[in-house]
Amino acid sequence: MQGVKASLEGEYAYVPGVAGDGIRFDGYTTSMTTPWQDADEGLSNGFTVQAWVALNTYPWNRVPIVDQEIDDQQGFFFGLDAFGHLAFDASIDGQWQALTSTTTLPLKRWARVTGTYRTAGGEGVLAIYIDGKPAGQLAVHGQLLTAQTDLLIGRVREAMLPFPDAAAKPQYPIWYSLDGILAGVALDGKPGSAAEIASSYAAVHPAAGDVLPWPKLPEGPTDPGRFGAYYATLHYQKSWDRLRRIGPDSDVVVRFDESPIRLVFWQGTNYIPAWVTENDKWYTDEFVETWDKGCPAGGDCEPMSDKQSRYSHVNIVESNRARVVVHWRYADAEVEHLLGAWPNPRTGWFQWIDEYWTVYPDGVAIRKQVLHATDTSRPHEWQETIVLHQPGSRPEDDINFDAITLENMRGQTKTYTWRPRPYGLLHTPYGPPGGITGPPSPNIQLVNMKSQWKPFQIHSEEEASADIYNNELTYFSFLCWNHWPVAQIASSDRPCVAADRASHSSLSHLYWKPYFQDKHTEVKLLMDGLTTKTPAELLPLAKSWLSPAALTVEGAGYHSEGYDPTQRDYVLTRTDPAAPARFTLEATDASPVVDPAILIRNWGEGDASLKVNGRAIPWSEQDRAGHIEHLDRTDLVIWLQTGSTQPLLIEVNPAKQ
Repeated sequence: MQGVKASLEGEYAYVPGVAGDGIRFDGYTTSMTTPWQDADEGLSNGFTVQAWVALNTYPWNRVPIVDQEIDDQQGFFFGLDAFGHLAFDASIDGQWQALTSTTTLPLKRWARVTGTYRTAGGEGVLAIYIDGKPAGQLAVHGQLLTAQTDLLIGRVREAMLPFPDAAAKPQYPIWYSLDGILAGVALDGKPGSAAEIASSYAAVHPAAGDVLPWPKLPEGPTDPGRFGAYYATLHYQKSWDRLRRIGPDSDVVVRFDESPIRLVFWQGTNYIPAWVTENDKWYTDEFVETWDKGCPAGGDCEPMSDKQSRYSHVNIVESNRARVVVHWRYADAEVEHLLGAWPNPRTGWFQWIDEYWTVYPDGVAIRKQVLHATDTSRPHEWQETIVLHQPGSRPEDDINFDAITLENMRGQTKTYTWRPRPYGLLHTPYGPPGGITGPPSPNIQLVNMKSQWKPFQIHSEEEASADIYNNELTYFSFLCWNHWPVAQIASSDRPCVAADRASHSSLSHLYWKPYFQDKHTEVKLLMDGLTTKTPAELLPLAKSWLSPAALTVEGAGYHSEGYDPTQRDYVLTRTDPAAPARFTLEATDASPVVDPAILIRNWGEGDASLKVNGRAIPWSEQDRAGHIEHLDRTDLVIWLQTGSTQPLLIEVNPAKQ
């Protein structure tokens, strides 16, 4: 085609091509259209279609490079399938003939793709070429039945289910485009020979290596930094960022000064919090989810489905040297129309959740989940063990096969192991059965990711149980889906077909008794974080939170409010502005002290000095204090990096000016 007019729509960018400019298609909205009259090259007597393409990801299902067909009944299709195979289909005497390459196109690199239709005396051949070399051919009998429809480049002609169709949930067709660069698209009304196609490819020298970068899930600075929570603007990939309608400082990152880890609340995960290890592996413990009758049209109602973060948002409540508190609020919504779960017929309010993350410098957080619902007795899921994968990474790159270790408060453990399986077969993983076989009442979990810092969870041992999540279809050794994170398609279940996109794997569920529950509110607590400790070394930490040492106040001027597990701290109220605080943590083997925090309400704005067992302790990275400003008072929070099974006498005095 020479000198024809075409319309370019959606989000796109002009970028360097192989010879001249190329167009960066964004994977969702970009399309180019040419009226069929302008594209008519007498195709029924044979033609050649070709293009240079650099794929960023493989398509959600078949996507055209060049498409001039009607309902797979007339015309032709030249494009890619979900695995990156080159496809060339045509209507020959009204019969749809399909040719697909056995090899796939590379990601991020230039490839020359060509299709030819040759016919003579009613006998013809469809042929495809990749980088000038034959990649398949199909003998056909009859003549091409052309289609009087516009030529469509780089976008589906109608919404399609994500592949594999039967496994996609819910069954919502989606609109999408090619994700990558197209350049040198040409349609010629005569069929090129194999020699001409090879010669044409050899005459051009595209840039070698990757011409599109592998994006990374953004976690902010990767080195240790001053402990605290920070608003940030986290970028993923230009083509993806352009689709968003979110302003600067929309994300929150918690940094740690004693370890190279982060806790990230990012719009690309719909603000679902994720721990990031020292080698950029991501982990999350899910959210509150409901399904089936509680979700409009069935399916899953969850913040994963809130692709535009209409309901999900995050803010920093507290950030000082001793601790951080981040508030994440979201609604349970379905993925197509963003309707909320279990709406109240009288008020219209549907299901909302507040999560408060109280985070300390040791990389340990208390996750307080507060569900607001019409009826909390309906089924909900509160935790799922989820590993996120960077684009280009398979689940096996991030998870060891001995993936899950469960432990109870008696120190009994059991490790659950998956087995490798060949890629290419859609099947359930070769892993442990769905039920668990021990230990009894497991309330501690360690996730064996391929990192030094590993995720762990601790919860109440009351009604504690777990299961292994291993019963859905996957192409990998672990379950793998890429409808989340980052993806902008209306889907809550799309199995990964390749390691091309950001994706996630689920391994287990944990269950335990609520901290509080009435008809409209339910609260659960989870200790959560990253650690370098073994399961045995996590046991004292669990004891210190679940059966904390008693606190005894000496003298007047302070009142003990006891231990608050929702914040992992001891709480004192100051009643005499001039009095020092003197109290003992009655640590024992059964109730040890591990990195304790003390909150003193009504402390005021003055600084404090610290003594432990009569010895003056300077404020440092190991022992910290911070002020918390409220509307009507100022509190003091202290965090001590220490462990003991013996009583600790602690004195907090107003600092001398």
